[in-house]
Amino acid sequence: MVYSNDGMKDKHSKKIEYAKSKGMFKDFKYSKYKVSQPPKNASMRTFEELKFLKDLAEDKDFVKKYDEIEDVFKEVCRDNNVPYPEELVNELLESSAGIILDLKWNFNRPRPYQLAEHYNISLGGITLDSMKTPSHPSGHSTQGFLIGKVLQTKLPIQTDAFLEAGKKISFSRNIGRAHYPSDSRVGEELGTAMYQHIKHKL
Repeated sequence: MVYSNDGMKDKHSKKIEYAKSKGMFKDFKYSKYKVSQPPKNASMRTFEELKFLKDLAEDKDFVKKYDEIEDVFKEVCRDNNVPYPEELVNELLESSAGIILDLKWNFNRPRPYQLAEHYNISLGGITLDSMKTPSHPSGHSTQGFLIGKVLQTKLPIQTDAFLEAGKKISFSRNIGRAHYPSDSRVGEELGTAMYQHIKHKL
């Protein structure tokens, strides 16, 4: 089973091309993330991940709040009385999207709800517009960690609020059953690596 048998969408191809030719991460080497495979559908690890998701307490309000990445970081800025760098955040989102999509379609991993139905597991969760791509890696985890680390470095605050927001964005994808824990973990690693790639420019 794969996420989709129809192949990559044209709009995704354009985002991938932008990331490789014009974006902030055009020189970022991410080939190692294509080599490291997610757990196989029929593996015990994937079955255990589905059981883990099934047993998580549901919180739809939490999931919906942290689905909106920009709004999450705007709120952190307001709470800490610092200006929200909209242009920077938009560029981080746009430039990272192509890399994430390239990896997602490379693996074409089915979403948890797809495998849960196949194994007759009642998973729960919530349906989101942001779940309309393959599962691995988690884009929210990647972008949450990337933007959280960038803003934590760039903006003058005395707490780890941006980093904590990134962690909540990532975990919300498990609470919502949008991603397996392994998707989130790789996304967090990828977001951190992308931050390391550009931190000297900040």
